[in-house]
Order: sequence, then C-alpha cells, then structure tokens
Amino acid sequence: MGTRNQVVKRGPMTMINKPGKHGPVYHLPPLGEPPPLSVQFLGVNYCDTDYRNIRKIAQITVFGFVLSGQGSVQVGPQAYMARQGDMFILPAGYYHEVTSDIDHMEQWSYIWLNISGSWILKMLEAYQLLSRVVTSSSGLEHLFKEAIESAKQKSVEEMQSELQIILIRIIVSLSETLRKRGEALTSTVQAIKQFLDNSILHPFDPTQLSSQMGISNKQINRLFKREIGTTIYNYVISKKIESAKLMLLDTHLTISDIGYKLGYVDPHYFSNLFQSKTGVRPSAFRKQFIKIQ
Repeated sequence: MGTRNQVVKRGPMTMINKPGKHGPVYHLPPLGEPPPLSVQFLGVNYCDTDYRNIRKIAQITVFGFVLSGQGSVQVGPQAYMARQGDMFILPAGYYHEVTSDIDHMEQWSYIWLNISGSWILKMLEAYQLLSRVVTSSSGLEHLFKEAIESAKQKSVEEMQSELQIILIRIIVSLSETLRKRGEALTSTVQAIKQFLDNSILHPFDPTQLSSQMGISNKQINRLFKREIGTTIYNYVISKKIESAKLMLLDTHLTISDIGYKLGYVDPHYFSNLFQSKTGVRPSAFRKQFIKIQ
C-alpha cells in the first residue's frame, strides 16, 4: 500500500509504473491551447491478478485493446468481459472500473489511450458507438500498436496531430466493422432498432412498435435480445442517457427541459434515472464538464 509510483523520464515522454500493474506510460503534454480531441496519456498495462482501477466520475474517455488474458470493464452499473483481441470504450461522464479476472491463468494486458476534449463524445455519438463498450475480435490491434510505436519514436509536436488521426481511424474502422456485422441482423431486428433510434426523443410506446412490426411484444423482445445482446428497455434507456449527456454539454436547456424532451414529464424521476445510470446527477455532470472544457 505504501509503494510510490515509479516515474522514469524518457525523452519528451514520461514512463510511470503503479502498484498492481506495470508497463510503459507515455505522456504528451499539451502545446498551447488543448485541441478539441487529444490524447495526453497512452500506454500498455501488464496487470497483476489483483489489479483494479476505479474512476467514480471519469473526466476522460478510454480506448483499450486487449493483448492477452481477460478482465472486467465496467461503465456505470454494467460490467463486461474483455478478452484477447477485443476493444473496449469507457466514455467520459460515467463510473469506470477495470479489473483483472483473478480466475484466468493468462496475464491480462492491454493497450490504452486516455482521450480528452469536447469532440470525443460527439464523435462516438455520430458513429453510434457511445453505448458500445466491448467489441469482440475487433481487428484493430495494428492501430493501437501504431499509436504506441509512434509515441516511442516521435516528438510531442508530431504526435499531437498524428494521434488525432489514429483516433479517427480507430473510430471509423470500428464503425465499419460493426456496420458489416450489423448486416447480418435479420430485417425484423433492423426495423426494430431503426424504430427505437428514431423514437429517442419521445416516450417509448411498445404498442405502437408491436403494431408496426406486426408481431407481439414478447416476440420483439426475444428477437431483439438474441441479436443485439440487450433488452429493448436497456437499449432505449442507454440511448436516452447518451442524448441527455450531449444536451447537457451542448445546450443551455434546463434539466427539466432536457428530461421533457426525452419523454420524462417528472424532472425528479429523470434526474434519479440519470444518476442511477451514470453515478452522478445531471447538474453535477454539466458542472464537471464545463470545468474541463
């Protein structure tokens, strides 16, 4: 418990080791005004079996790629297993917890990028990735390794713009991978998903959905969960919370107005729901990120 972080200077970068893990950490200090999309820290974690990292209200978004083993990544109340070849996204504004799987024999290791700036949540939303935590067999190892190799060899000035480009390539490549996989969805589930995505700013009406699809709500839920991996209720709530965050960041609407736009007449119910999913009330979320920006 008394072990201090080990810090080693390496050129313009900083190497840091913490208890519970080891591996290189590269720090790219901002030059002038921070850009709207930036990576100031990146590295590789080789985790001990007792490794655990918690951010109660994360002010950064984390991209990770699992090199070996497996561990648990948690966003808000939902936990997911991340295995070799998987990519995970931990969006800013949520409770984050990253933990080694103590029962897995192989050491858990992963490349990570800590991303700050006002654009990252908007980009994830634009590419429909904001609710995507773990993507199995992502095929993106080469881009994460490219980021690490560049951090080893290039100056801070070169890396400032290069990492932004790598980030965009990761986002676009991941979106394209998921789009191709999405083509395997049945036409019925594609239609259900489109209905839900187009109805986020309205109260969810299962009767209207059932009528439009021509099948019962029980069948709709069964098909949706089998192909999407979550219930319709959880999908709708996660989308509404994502929209609420963007409105909190990008507009001056009151908490009540935002809740009303999302179909919640009772502002207290909306605030309690937001807190249950993110760990913080809407007003605190807005205040926290106004400070960051």
